[in-house]
Amino acid sequence: MGQYLVHQQATSSKCLDQTLPELVYVCHANEEHTTLPRTMHMHKQMLEIVFIKKGKGRHLIGNNIYDVRQGDILIYNSHVLHDEYMDQTSKMSVYCVGMKNVKCPGLPENHLVPESMSCVWNCGDQAHQIETLLEMILFQVKTNQPRHQETCSYLLSALISLLLTIPKEQPLMTEEVCCSLFLKIKSYIDLHYAENITLSSIAKEMNASPYYIAHLFKKYTGFSPIQYIIRRRIGESQSLLINTNFTVTQIAGMTGYDNPNYFTSLFTKLIGISPKKYRQLWRGV
Repeated sequence: MGQYLVHQQATSSKCLDQTLPELVYVCHANEEHTTLPRTMHMHKQMLEIVFIKKGKGRHLIGNNIYDVRQGDILIYNSHVLHDEYMDQTSKMSVYCVGMKNVKCPGLPENHLVPESMSCVWNCGDQAHQIETLLEMILFQVKTNQPRHQETCSYLLSALISLLLTIPKEQPLMTEEVCCSLFLKIKSYIDLHYAENITLSSIAKEMNASPYYIAHLFKKYTGFSPIQYIIRRRIGESQSLLINTNFTVTQIAGMTGYDNPNYFTSLFTKLIGISPKKYRQLWRGV
């Protein structure tokens, strides 16, 4: 099943700090989709919520790694990088919804959880109700029901309200988990990933040895700096393939690869299918 995009229409109804959330897309990703890695990416102007209907996996969200399982909700705040790598044997099935105009008191727009809190919540007894709401949202868009944009906004409000009743994990002690040098390295890579950067150039910029940089970075992310750069580039290319009409050659150049053939080879090696087939799979064409 592909991703269903929603063309937004203005609404005068109000809630959640004087505005209704607006649905950007919804999808139910089954095993066919989830066995393909969805590498490092972020959503700059929206919040994404993922519900694990079945299976398990490991996700990097911001600076923290989470083991996730059936019944978990994953919160991807706007501008927060995340990397999704599933357990290939668990046949994972998930619902995803992207939304904008989410305004919670005391938080930036399109944020549902503070940076200091866990981004993964177990739904417990609320799992069935949450799955039902997500199924209703998907049905509205997939079947193009009358006034489905407005209906989905109200359903999203109900979903958010229900999520906020779930007991949360204890705050993450980020000061103890992430040292300042690692955060500086990660910030530098996230800013320059599409440029011609190497481990040596990063080490020079950080005034530290390449060995120490690589050891420190892998300690906190599970990836070497070069692996992280590749996943960051491929993750961005996946978003462009799904959400834009840029050609594969254009996307290769936008994500740091001058040679589109090399980009296609690398993409296929990491994701398991070519960029062209990946776009067709997600768009259902």
